Amino acid sequence: MKTEILEKNTGLNKQASRYPRHRQLIMKGNYAAAEAAKLCRVGFVPAYPITPQTTIVERLSEMVSSGEMDAKYTNMDSEHSAFAAALGAALGGERVFTATAGQGLFYAHEVLHAIAHFRLPMVIANVGRPSIPWNIWSDQSDSLAQRDTGWVQFYGESSQEVLDTMIQSYLLAEQLNLPVMVVLDAFYQSHTSENVWVPDIDLVDEFLPAKVPGPMSIDIDNPKAFGGLMPPEHYNKLNYTYWRDAIQVEEKAEQIARDFATLFGREYHNVEAINIGPQTKLVLITVSSITSTARGVIKKYPDIGLLKIRLFKPFPKASVQEALSVLPKDAILAPVERNYMGDREGAIFQEMQRALYGMPFKMYDFYAGAGGKDVPPVTIEKIIHLARTNPKEVNWVDIS
Repeated sequence: MKTEILEKNTGLNKQASRYPRHRQLIMKGNYAAAEAAKLCRVGFVPAYPITPQTTIVERLSEMVSSGEMDAKYTNMDSEHSAFAAALGAALGGERVFTATAGQGLFYAHEVLHAIAHFRLPMVIANVGRPSIPWNIWSDQSDSLAQRDTGWVQFYGESSQEVLDTMIQSYLLAEQLNLPVMVVLDAFYQSHTSENVWVPDIDLVDEFLPAKVPGPMSIDIDNPKAFGGLMPPEHYNKLNYTYWRDAIQVEEKAEQIARDFATLFGREYHNVEAINIGPQTKLVLITVSSITSTARGVIKKYPDIGLLKIRLFKPFPKASVQEALSVLPKDAILAPVERNYMGDREGAIFQEMQRALYGMPFKMYDFYAGAGGKDVPPVTIEKIIHLARTNPKEVNWVDIS
């Protein structure tokens, strides 16, 4: 019995040495997002509940009320109000976090534009779900519908990635004065328990400095007006400076991820290429939790690769081109879409076409999993079979 306990303890010690200054906990994706906000020393949380996001703000409420988290938590009367309050707190120089989903994000659309164009750094979590007909299950059409608001968008594959990406996102947001949206799939991630390595808060402090008020913060010694009417010549310059900083996101995100890996021991990239090389005939392109299923399926296919998109907006054109540069010219690309945007093709296909303009690869689009419909291994197998045999330009899988 003593030997058995010693062996177990030795195993635990080996695990602990993998990530020093961490605790390994079992938690749902929503709790991982809340934990990340605490670790980043967020000072203001405006909140409004909406399924399946609600447990994020519930958990934050518990942490603030118990004294575990030093922040101001405010219940708002709508998502529009929550984001308006986030805007005001960011103008005041505070580090801000909130969370939403589906209709909540749509309702905040106007304020999303304002936050971005006021150049206010903040991070939010969006638990992806669709709109009408009424549906609370996993879908990415809510966040993808906000592609043109000016927010940076990351999509997490696991609870661990959600927590780690939020920490990285605050650094990115505050270096470039841009807001960041971290998206996780409803239920597949938000309500599924996983092993998560949670870093000590002093380790996060080493990576993420204390918040310094930015150029768009209120400064009583140097008064300025916010939100007034802007003439064309000034508006034009404002957009130029926004563009100048936004195009740095792809490179800056990679650098921040490298620094994170050095300190925390976990590696991330804007895109992840799995089994992509000169031998690859077909590449599945995925976002978020579908990636994990596809990883398992392609293990038995030496000529099939996988491209995971983590940074979606601004779309990482250079990273995608580099990842696919080793492919043979006759390789086929197959985006897997958990979204329907009212157009012929899905959002992933559209962005990939734009990034690969002029390159020789054939690409066929595959809709699978909209509205939370499950995408099990057999569905990935169907996509592979269709892509290899007789694909249409746009294919809907598992319609029944």
